Amino acid sequence: MPATLSLLIPTRQRTDCLRRLLDSLVATTADCDALEVVLVVDADDAESRAFVYPELRLRRCMVSPGLTMGQLNRAGERVATGELLMLLNDDVIVRTPAWDRRVVAAFADYPDGILLVHVNDTLMQQALCTFPIVSRTYCRLADGICPPDYQRYCIDDHIEDVFNLLWALGRRRTVYLPDVVFEHLNAQIMPQGHREYHADPAILAHDEPRFAALFAERKELALRLLEHIDGPSLRAYRWQRQVLESLDDPLALRTPDRQRLPAGWSVPQRRPAGWPQRLSRCLQQRGVTGLAQAVLRRLRKPTLPSATPRALS
Repeated sequence: MPATLSLLIPTRQRTDCLRRLLDSLVATTADCDALEVVLVVDADDAESRAFVYPELRLRRCMVSPGLTMGQLNRAGERVATGELLMLLNDDVIVRTPAWDRRVVAAFADYPDGILLVHVNDTLMQQALCTFPIVSRTYCRLADGICPPDYQRYCIDDHIEDVFNLLWALGRRRTVYLPDVVFEHLNAQIMPQGHREYHADPAILAHDEPRFAALFAERKELALRLLEHIDGPSLRAYRWQRQVLESLDDPLALRTPDRQRLPAGWSVPQRRPAGWPQRLSRCLQQRGVTGLAQAVLRRLRKPTLPSATPRALS
């Protein structure tokens, strides 16, 4: 039987981490029969190829060694059977009982299938959808769950930005579930005691320019998604394209009101760090080039459309 939800997990020679993740899934998933775990494994990785876990439905997708993360995710998508697909890492522990029911219920409110569900990874939290969950319908309209040439980073940024553009067009289709916790363990403990995710500057130097270069492509995808939601309209299309042409900075769209929250929830805003700390963190995570780009973005004064022809929905 096809699964309801497929988890796409590229992994290589980390079966201890993988087993810990799957143990947490067994302990927290309400309906394991509707869950499918797709392991994307290099053909020369004997350790991962031999891995077994009878408590969950596993599918293996064998690929050539050395593929980009974008290619690995697309390979997993091709063999998955679920209507909903989640991009996941093997260095995660799922903490929330019946998390799958919460995810499926969120999609049930949007029968057109155009929705991004955003869980709490405990590191980026509300700021970035690190482990995006989307539908088959989205993947079909996007010609794949993500572009193939992202080496490691910006895949989550790319998918979230499409839905941020939808928000700018008056359709808020991101649901953030702050109490559905997928704890991401890939963090460094800072001297102040908090945890931070630090990217590899060399890989980021490849992926960030690619993310910027694909902004126009994401705008076109947002228009296709909106047409799927509302149906074709030449008058609306002209206004929508005008709105998108006015946007030149994807990061300016990352405001708290772009997301829907469960009833009764509000996410407290973190106290912003001082400029020295923020500059130091940006330099650590993004290198000199990324720091320069961030400073240039701050010097600009981005604007969003002041009005929309329909209520935000």
